Amino acid sequence: MIEGVDLWGGARNVCGVVNTNQSKPFDALARSTVNAAWAALIMEVLARLGVETVITSPGSRSTPLTVAAARNPRIEALTILDERSAAFYALGLAKRTHRPVALVCTSGSAAANYWPAVVEASMSGTPLLLLTADRPPELRQCSSGQTIDQLKLYGDYVRAFHELALPEASESLLRYLRQTLVHAVNATLGPDAGPVHLNLPFRDPLVPNASAEADLCSAALLESAATVQTRPCESVIGAARLDAVALERLSSHPKGIIVVGSAHPFAGDAAFAEAVAMISHKLGWPVLSDVLNPLRHHGGENALIVAHYDSFLRETTHAEALTPSAILQIGSLPTSKVLRGWLGSLDAVSFLSTPRPINTDPLHRIATPLYGDLHALAEQLEQQKRLDVWANTWMAAEQGASARIDSCMEAMDTLFEGKAAWLLGRHLPIGSSVFLASSMSVRYAEYFWPVSSRAYSVFANRGANGIDGTLSTSLGVAHQGKPTVLLTGDLAFLHDSNGLLAASQLKGSLTVVLINNSGGGIFEHLPVAAMDSLFEPFFATPQTIDFEGLCRAHGVGHQAIKSWAAFVEAIEQVGTDGVQVLELRTDRKADKKILALAG
Repeated sequence: MIEGVDLWGGARNVCGVVNTNQSKPFDALARSTVNAAWAALIMEVLARLGVETVITSPGSRSTPLTVAAARNPRIEALTILDERSAAFYALGLAKRTHRPVALVCTSGSAAANYWPAVVEASMSGTPLLLLTADRPPELRQCSSGQTIDQLKLYGDYVRAFHELALPEASESLLRYLRQTLVHAVNATLGPDAGPVHLNLPFRDPLVPNASAEADLCSAALLESAATVQTRPCESVIGAARLDAVALERLSSHPKGIIVVGSAHPFAGDAAFAEAVAMISHKLGWPVLSDVLNPLRHHGGENALIVAHYDSFLRETTHAEALTPSAILQIGSLPTSKVLRGWLGSLDAVSFLSTPRPINTDPLHRIATPLYGDLHALAEQLEQQKRLDVWANTWMAAEQGASARIDSCMEAMDTLFEGKAAWLLGRHLPIGSSVFLASSMSVRYAEYFWPVSSRAYSVFANRGANGIDGTLSTSLGVAHQGKPTVLLTGDLAFLHDSNGLLAASQLKGSLTVVLINNSGGGIFEHLPVAAMDSLFEPFFATPQTIDFEGLCRAHGVGHQAIKSWAAFVEAIEQVGTDGVQVLELRTDRKADKKILALAG
């Protein structure tokens, strides 16, 4: 409310949430100032292009954009106080939906808080549209308050940058605005999907003028300017013919392996699993699958899925018997350091399949890139004569490792971090979404998560592999989606504890499985752990936070898990609306020893 006027043109419910169903994007208030008209057109064009959610953070210079987003009946407008958390929330939502989510912030350091999420979005190929409000040119570089240089703020981490013109309610400038938005949304989606940055300068007045006597421009002009004839929110990867010679070379190896790392495909989990299964069947090659792609969770599609390579490739006899002459890598490499080391030691022909035109080989092998749609690769491969003894050797190693791990986990009463991942893979409701924090959470999941047909959708921030924004990203994944579970350590959770401020925005369910081992467990596995005097204060960095009190302060449910029976009971019933935290206290030094024995 400004000066007693309801800017939204609709009723507010008792919780203060705006009801925009009665408002129109180009009504009199939207046409009362040039800034209001400019922003109203922006939000209507984005809505017509398929952008469904705009996440704003409070600020003055972004007032036109925030008001326009809140008033547009086709846009879900959320408000998250912390821009860093807002950006990761948007990232999680975009990871799940594969549709660009728009972010709106005010001028100055607010935009700098988007940086970590922008880096992750860029490296993971996640579509985001960054709308940063700015001071007009005459207020820059003159010590005006809340002003920094926002031009190309994110450098090469965005797919495109454009500084928009100052708002003007003329037909030519409104058409320019529309087409700039069309190209920006297209650029977020491909072929190399990622974030796009639009910087928007605004002069005063920033607030719509509810008492304006005459409209600045006609609704018909804005309606005409908002006309779009593209569908850029539906990204389609070209299925062009792949290099026939490369495919022939790929098919000529009876002893090959398919290695699949992190991938959350645009075509959908089941379709991705089907394409890989077709390739595996045609070549007769086993598939080494990271937990971060759909294959382990759609195991019925392919009988040759290998999940426990990290365990048996440590054994020299296994590693030698399983040496391939060719490797087809799909997406990025898996998390496993053991697997990466083994692959790097091989003298094998390598092929890199990726839908994005990027280098996915940190091992720098002599490799042939195969850019394009995975289904095109599956369809264009010819059926080969399978060498069953080759696949059987791999599956025997997999089944032996799986049996050893299962036996160890079933007999274990100790609260061990790895068993939490093992149980999640067996007891979460079918079809749940899972978010894995970086550091040890994703590593334990890769090591212990079984192959099944439970159709989990697994997400992680493994573009930059940081712990930034873990909680906020998982909230975005859960927003209006399936019941979601976050597996995280205590430091990753605390690093983004401001994400709890956004819990009230969540429309859905997020259960946080919080492994509290009093510090950074991953450092226990590094050489620095031997530096006794420095290790705890400078690397493990144990914290003394009362997590139950932290949750209570944010109105979030908390349960201290004391036994595996209680844990299984809790995770089998996830799905209650809102956020709840299940805290398991483990001993990170003991966890390291158990991990060494469990394989």
